[in-house]
Amino acid sequence: LDPEVVVLKVVRPSGEPVALLWNYAIHGTVLGPGNLRLSGDVMGVASQELERRLRVPALFVNGATGDVSPRGHGQPAALAAGRALADAAQAAFSRAAPAPVRALALGTARVALPAPYVSVRNCLGRWVPRGLTLPLGRALPRDAELVAGALGGAAWVTVPGELQTRLGREVKEAARASGARGFVAGYSNDYLGYLLAAEDYPRVAYVACGSLYGPDAGALVTRAASALIRSVGAGAQR
Repeated sequence: LDPEVVVLKVVRPSGEPVALLWNYAIHGTVLGPGNLRLSGDVMGVASQELERRLRVPALFVNGATGDVSPRGHGQPAALAAGRALADAAQAAFSRAAPAPVRALALGTARVALPAPYVSVRNCLGRWVPRGLTLPLGRALPRDAELVAGALGGAAWVTVPGELQTRLGREVKEAARASGARGFVAGYSNDYLGYLLAAEDYPRVAYVACGSLYGPDAGALVTRAASALIRSVGAGAQR
């Protein structure tokens, strides 16, 4: 679990608030599979509450959600969790001190990935031979594009899928090493499934079944994302 809520506060030169961006790692599945309404789920509740309280647009960006899911389900749980998230984001928004922005630093990187396949063992059980797989051929890309940006004391990097939470925290630590407060923008620019640590890949589980690039993909993306966010974070401080 990554309990951190990151808020990017945007203000005019006068200090008047313009907008906020908030980031948290959570699956939007509180309303459950039976929900047929068009909804932002718990994140939508939180953003609506923030906009009502602060009178500025609130943009939610999801984080490294690869192995986290909400505990409660249903409309009451969505309202309670959404308001709790809004409380945390509002508190961070209130504490954030405006700072002059010298420049917007940007960077991109491409990560070569192994050939994609489905591990039948990870999906069905340990009784399945480990070597039994379903190759996906050209159904999925063979590389991942990452885009990073840094503005003032904040830095972020996109990940085209669901990075495991512990790996997302490694990326955020890399940003912190450059002097920036960082966050992962998951589900961005593409969707390549779950990206897990090597030791968690061979487990029989939903997320391992949906991890389509083998045991090394999580580490490959994490290393590239960490290097990229560290670079742009340091560049924005110059």
